[in-house]
Amino acid sequence: MSEVKHRLRLLDLPFFETIEDLAALIRVDAGRLRLLSSHPEKFYRTYRISKRSGGWRKICSPSKELKAIQAWILRNVLDKLSPSQYATAYVSGKRLLDNVSPHANNRYFISMDIRNFFPSVTSFRVRAIFEALGYSMLAGSTLARLCCYFHGLPQGGVTSPALSNLVCLRLDRRLAGLAARRNIVFTRYADDITFSSNNRNALCRMLPITYKILISERFQPNEDKLRVMGPRVRCSITGLVKDASVGRFGIGRHKKCAMRAVMHNLLARHEASPDYTDEASIVGWLSFLQSVDGESYRQMTRYWKQQKDKWLCSVRPV
Repeated sequence: MSEVKHRLRLLDLPFFETIEDLAALIRVDAGRLRLLSSHPEKFYRTYRISKRSGGWRKICSPSKELKAIQAWILRNVLDKLSPSQYATAYVSGKRLLDNVSPHANNRYFISMDIRNFFPSVTSFRVRAIFEALGYSMLAGSTLARLCCYFHGLPQGGVTSPALSNLVCLRLDRRLAGLAARRNIVFTRYADDITFSSNNRNALCRMLPITYKILISERFQPNEDKLRVMGPRVRCSITGLVKDASVGRFGIGRHKKCAMRAVMHNLLARHEASPDYTDEASIVGWLSFLQSVDGESYRQMTRYWKQQKDKWLCSVRPV
């Protein structure tokens, strides 16, 4: 037991053996924590949101009480662990741009998706993560039950993103090794997997092996979302578009045109005074743009300022 405690202490992780020990660490009632860990499915609210690609996405949101406990696990355990270098989502200090920038100098791309990504990460695999850190079977099972919903990771759980990255450590290593041997670039953004190369044939020959690796790691490829892209096809990866002329990714011309129209129409609709609720959404969108496409951010910021100046001139009393 002292060996286990010593190992967890080296990793700067909290040690506990029983639910009572864990309750004391979290500072919650032990009986309440036992109920939450025994029947976590009773403490979720489920709803659906529409996907941009069509269909619906099921969101499982934990109760305020369970969310606070998951936040404690995230802060005191999971945030102290590092995912693979190829994981670019849900990682502190990494942005959406970090997922696409390694591919900027290549001409051919394969983008694929994992079907039902979070639910396919079972509670058994989550428990194995905690046990690999040094927690006992009882402690690992308790942590896994607090993080899972009906034996899988809930999309909407506080700990689900970090746990999904940790479960994918071996998958990332296998796919990265496969890609490196063929001089192919690989990144993963949650359930979105991207490969790129200047050799189209090498990319296509790798695809069947990639599927075998995914299946052997107990993930199901979503063949409906498989895309092979090249110089003659508009290349979009995780929402960012490749600009072939300068070798970088950005939001793309179509999205910029649409946003200019939104900015213009916003001020045109409010001749007396601007709607600052809508303006706040514009500011938020520009903030996101700054993190993924600096050049477009500067262009759109100038355009927004010009439109506001024109509006002010039109409503200013003579």
